[in-house]
Amino acid sequence: MSDTLATPPPHPREERVHALDNLRAAAMFLGIVLHAALSFMTLEIPWITRDVSRSFGFDVMVGVIHGFRMQLFFFIAGFFGHLLWQRLGARDFLKQRWKRIGIPFLLGMVTLMPLIIVVWGWSELRTVPRPVRPQYGELTLLSIPTVHLWFLEMLLILYGGAVLAGWSGRKLGLAAWLPRLDAAFDWFIAQRLKPLLLVPPTALCLWGGPMLGEIDAAGLRLLPAGRAVVYYGLFFIVGWWLHRRRHQLNELRNGLNTYFAVAAIAFATLGGCHLAQAKPADSHYVEVKLLAVAAAALYAWALTFAVTGWFMRFVGQHRPWVRYLADASYWCYLVHMPLVLWLQVLVAKWPVNGWLKFAFIMAVNLVVLLASYHWCVRYTWIGRSLNGPREKLKTN
Repeated sequence: MSDTLATPPPHPREERVHALDNLRAAAMFLGIVLHAALSFMTLEIPWITRDVSRSFGFDVMVGVIHGFRMQLFFFIAGFFGHLLWQRLGARDFLKQRWKRIGIPFLLGMVTLMPLIIVVWGWSELRTVPRPVRPQYGELTLLSIPTVHLWFLEMLLILYGGAVLAGWSGRKLGLAAWLPRLDAAFDWFIAQRLKPLLLVPPTALCLWGGPMLGEIDAAGLRLLPAGRAVVYYGLFFIVGWWLHRRRHQLNELRNGLNTYFAVAAIAFATLGGCHLAQAKPADSHYVEVKLLAVAAAALYAWALTFAVTGWFMRFVGQHRPWVRYLADASYWCYLVHMPLVLWLQVLVAKWPVNGWLKFAFIMAVNLVVLLASYHWCVRYTWIGRSLNGPREKLKTN
């Protein structure tokens, strides 16, 4: 095998990739921003309340974030997943992921979900007419909603799938194919227009989604749709293999202007498809849908590569306060939803500019969540479970 295709020898404790740590934290905090903005959108969506001060600017902001955030998150999860799998081995990898992901998911379902239900019921008593929301039908085990915790379940599925694929590959003697796969990945990652290469499989997953450009009604049932597992699995696999070929990571620093430009064009195209409001009975519906799913796929990949490369270039330094926020981001995202919903219902009828109310919701959330992390989580068993042990700085 040539030197250019050789995988660097594994290092049991390789240095942290601070840029991706920081990017993962940014994706978490962007989730709070997105959820805090939903009640201010002009688009009617199934949400707890609709604010009297809605603005189309919130539709655009939510669309920008929603179109790439979770895709980016699973891309990064794949990268760090391979790092841990390589460091710990399959068995300890699964144990560690269950501790950090599985247990928080179960605890969140029995603590946060009841709080969300209570806040939602309180909203019902205050809101006339009632806000538009999905019809759940008969409640069964599989129809239990997971709300924002769905990503934890998806992570468990993808981690399990990755370990199963590795085990199957060893049993079937497929290791001889790895050099060819590595060479193909190296060629792919060097391509300036690599987002275009990923559009066909990604768009195919999106074709059966509940609406144009959407893969699934995430969080509305216990088990995700199969197409959603495949869809997010594509981002996870690319991230997983990128860590396997981590000497190629700096390739993502290149072509940022191209990726941002492609993402902007794709976003505008997807927005135009939504504004067309094509119905299945329309003669041009298939063409609009095909354009929409292709644009959504291209936007997700282009912005994933663009934002990752931007963080690699400009946000890769280690700063203690950024490291602190990165540690706090997981806790903040896990527990933010009940507080966001309560504040949205509280301010929904205030005759105040929507952006001011949004800023108020975000400010209260950040203060409460960061304070709770510092005083109740960081140096406790909860913090050890979520992020590992953290030592207090000693002062004289």
